[in-house]
Amino acid sequence: MQRSDSGLLCLFCLLTSMTACTASRPPADSAATPAPIKQARETPPPAVPPPGDAAWPPRPSPGTSTWSSLGGLFGNLGKRGGGAIGAATGSIKDKAAPPVKSDGAAGATQVTVFYATDRKYQPESNSYGWQPNRAAPHLSYGSVQVSIPEKRAPGELPLPPWYAILSSNDAQKYVLIQGATRLSRADFLATVKARIQAAPERRAAFIYIHGYSNSFDDAARRTAQMAVDLDIGALPVFYSWPSKGTLAGYEFDENAAEWTQAHLQAFLADFAEHSSATDIYLIAHSMGNRPMTVALANLLEQRAELRPLFKQVVLAAPDINADVFREQIAPRFASLKLPATLYASANDKAMRASYSFADWDRIGDIRAPVVGIPGMELIDASAVIMNFMGHDYFASNRVLLTDIATMIKTGQRARNRGGLKGIPAQAPQYWAFP
Repeated sequence: MQRSDSGLLCLFCLLTSMTACTASRPPADSAATPAPIKQARETPPPAVPPPGDAAWPPRPSPGTSTWSSLGGLFGNLGKRGGGAIGAATGSIKDKAAPPVKSDGAAGATQVTVFYATDRKYQPESNSYGWQPNRAAPHLSYGSVQVSIPEKRAPGELPLPPWYAILSSNDAQKYVLIQGATRLSRADFLATVKARIQAAPERRAAFIYIHGYSNSFDDAARRTAQMAVDLDIGALPVFYSWPSKGTLAGYEFDENAAEWTQAHLQAFLADFAEHSSATDIYLIAHSMGNRPMTVALANLLEQRAELRPLFKQVVLAAPDINADVFREQIAPRFASLKLPATLYASANDKAMRASYSFADWDRIGDIRAPVVGIPGMELIDASAVIMNFMGHDYFASNRVLLTDIATMIKTGQRARNRGGLKGIPAQAPQYWAFP
């Protein structure tokens, strides 16, 4: 199919202009004004910190917030709903409590999501910016409390616009970050282990890896929204790499996604070994698929005993060079027999814009002729209703959410899940929503 690169570039420039006028995010190198919560005092790191340990001492977990059982390129344009990282108050004793929905604000569901990040912590703003944490051991850990409006359609992520000064803290209308806790590596793993073991159904967790142009807060809100909408009974966790959080930061983000790969691999190994989760689900979006695919393949090729823990891998709108993916990544997944599902769309404008940067097709851009991927289920999501950019459909569309939730809950592959048709019907090379 012939492409109009100039048209794509114009579209990108138009979107950049629109974002400059409407976006209410703080500058890329700063965070939103922090909530009035107590800042914990920094203590010097040990002379030789354990691998992966943060240089901060354990912080107490919030006393009333618990996790509920119940995105990428051009995400969240012109929206906000911020919060900042700080030391929350409460008792450390609650970290072993069973996972229940907290009371929180009326008309909103309170969700605690756990995180690991190699972004640099900013003490002056109590948040994580876009700069990479270049000092070993690189990773920081903690949890974020997010409120989700109860009167909200599945997939919706309502954030207060920049002009909503008086109603920006309305938890019944907007997805809001209510507070956060920074944890050492040891305390993070202990807390996660206790929460997973206290789960009434099964020892499960899902880990979300965000895409390009996402801030730390973007990732926290999206993870909480998916935790509620998927309703899969799994502990919600996200890994946040140092995306610059701006449309103009694409090249920076490409380098950051490459730099973070080793840290993500270390985190996945740590989580698999020490969290007590027997069912781990990975959901990566857009450029976040670049470090995820390499990190996971490297890890499981080196540590075959961890392979049974990773039950499902979801590649949503992956912003990966199509030739590199087919020739270098997919064969490794196939040899590992990983149950991987790739969602792609022909209506993803962000994927087209990505092509205009590099003149290489992206595997998340599915256009005729469609060729199957051996060892991986390819699902064409072109027929589902999408927003303007058509890039966050994996988490914003009820049909996609239902399909992902069914896959995770039942373990069924595409052939046995309702709502999908095989193409061609007799010997499907890929699957599609009708």
